[in-house]
Amino acid sequence: MGIVARTQSRCGALTQKGTRCQRLAMENASRCNLHRGDWSTYTIKKRKEAEEKAKARKRRK
Repeated sequence: MGIVARTQSRCGALTQKGTRCQRLAMENASRCNLHRGDWSTYTIKKRKEAEEKAKARKRRK
C-alpha cells in the first residue's frame, strides 16, 4: 500500500496518569472527543445545531 501521511493531529491532553493522550483530535479542533470539553467550538456548534432542530420540530407541531 505505501506510507500514508497523517494530516490529523493528536489530542495531546494530559490524562489522569500524567501522560499525553494519543487519540486523534476531532476535525477543526485540538482535542479528541473525550477531552474537547463543553465550551470548545466543535461542541458549541453541535449544540446550536441540535437546538435549531428542536425549535424546528416544535414549530411543525
